[in-house]
Amino acid sequence: MKMSVVNFSDQPVDVSNVHTWPKSPDRDLTACGRDAYAEKSVQEALIGDPDKAIKLSELNDILATCEPFDFNGVTLYAKDPVLALIKALSEKNGYLLDDSYPPEQWQSGGVDKHSRIEDFIEFPSMFIKGIEMIDMGQLYLGNCGFVSTIGAIASHPEGHNVLFSSIYPPVYNSTGVYSVRIINQSKIGYLLIDDDLPRVSFSAMEDKNEFWYYLIEKAFAKLHGSYENLGGGNEVYFGIESTANTSINQDNQDRIWDEKFIDIFKVKHHVTYQGTGSSTDLVSGHAYLILDAQQWNDIKLVRLHNPWNVVKYKGPYSPGSAEWKNIPEDVQNDIFQNSRFEGKSFWMPYDLYVKNLPKISDMYLSETIPDSLKSIANPSPIQE
Repeated sequence: MKMSVVNFSDQPVDVSNVHTWPKSPDRDLTACGRDAYAEKSVQEALIGDPDKAIKLSELNDILATCEPFDFNGVTLYAKDPVLALIKALSEKNGYLLDDSYPPEQWQSGGVDKHSRIEDFIEFPSMFIKGIEMIDMGQLYLGNCGFVSTIGAIASHPEGHNVLFSSIYPPVYNSTGVYSVRIINQSKIGYLLIDDDLPRVSFSAMEDKNEFWYYLIEKAFAKLHGSYENLGGGNEVYFGIESTANTSINQDNQDRIWDEKFIDIFKVKHHVTYQGTGSSTDLVSGHAYLILDAQQWNDIKLVRLHNPWNVVKYKGPYSPGSAEWKNIPEDVQNDIFQNSRFEGKSFWMPYDLYVKNLPKISDMYLSETIPDSLKSIANPSPIQE
């Protein structure tokens, strides 16, 4: 059986061709979707050169028409305000300054080094292609659970498109205003951010011109009050839920492999993420994305990804290890696909998984999300 991780068919996103943008059916319902961005004045605003900062608080007349509501102390909007804000900012030759979430609130003591996207990315492109778990990496912010969560959603057959369409506009926007869709059970809200971002090694994009993850990170830092508050469990805001952890030990590990791992990874093609305890073979106290589980003869392997975007594991069946001689090359290519993910994921024996991460849960699509989003919660392309 081939590897369980789903291949997605995302294409490069072109500013001027809105049909390359990911569909956002929830925004379409209020005429704020991709077709509305084809308007000539909006296209000109996206690639303009504004020279004046305009505070979000100065645009309250527009925001008031977009049905604002409070969500845990943060203002969300039932109707995405971004399109109207882009037009208003363009008329003033301005770019957004989000004074509702200034740098001094990003982290305890503030973040001294921050700049707009245009000031640190030479050729900014929100998505170089689509989204993948290997696009971003954790650096010096203790948010391995958050990075693993976003990576898991990007790799999940029911979460990928919802994440891909969550940011609008899904292109570089010189007015610096973006919305990120937040899902709370059956209710959708849009959280506004500007493009002023911390430059303190919180995280990194593999392609220096790509920046979608920076916007997701800032939006959730705003939602939770600080970058320091980013952790796991945010899949619920993308319409994805997780089951409770099932504990694994030497007595039940064969049964859990047959009942859980086969069902989650081979039948449902899902992914998930887990954190280690006092690990000896993996980084202790660290979260990992769990991508796949495969068996050939009596060899059971689990595939993991470190949100640092590097492989630190050096044990059996690590990349290039002698144990791979036990498996024919054609089986390595067909079942285990060792060349996939550019060497940024790794396999380890199931018994070592049980030793280091003795638990498993399943991530699945919430039944409560609106039908408009259920329509895209599948691996089919949402660009046409």
